[in-house]
Amino acid sequence: MKLLRVMVLIAFSIGFASNALAGPRKVYLVNGLFSMVFGYGLTNLSKKMPYARHFKFAGSVAQSTIDGIIADASKAYKADETTRISLIGISQGANAITRIAAVLNRRGVRVHYLGVIEGGSLSPIHANVAKADNFICTNSDCARKPIRRAGGNTTTQMNTINLDSGHIASGNHPTMHRRVMAQVN
Repeated sequence: MKLLRVMVLIAFSIGFASNALAGPRKVYLVNGLFSMVFGYGLTNLSKKMPYARHFKFAGSVAQSTIDGIIADASKAYKADETTRISLIGISQGANAITRIAAVLNRRGVRVHYLGVIEGGSLSPIHANVAKADNFICTNSDCARKPIRRAGGNTTTQMNTINLDSGHIASGNHPTMHRRVMAQVN
């Protein structure tokens, strides 16, 4: 029993130390088209991640928001290259975060995690992205578009995760929430 307590204490200490050594994190949650009305999934995820910035739209994803995320992430990374930048997007927001990651690649900015939820017109994933998840739903209204690596990218860890849900509901799927929180942290 005493050995077990010592092992748990050591494991906790190692986990705490690794989180303490990790850089600051910047997390961006980007909803899609008409998300002011339909975007409850990432809204609920943002409540579980109070450190994340959440963007919703009355119409389509605003270019000014995309430009703002690029500027903010670039500034944070240039100030501290240990900053862990994570981009999570659904639908048009998923399309936007793949474009944002591509621009960050051109600027030499690393992306810790990319969570692509039910995107449609996705940009290829460059080697600046450490890990990427592609969440695809199974109902008839789902886009089911795969993410793919950009030419020459052999390093990004990529996973596809199927969600038993519809397009809009996939943003509120508990499996997606758990996976995103684990990957960001």
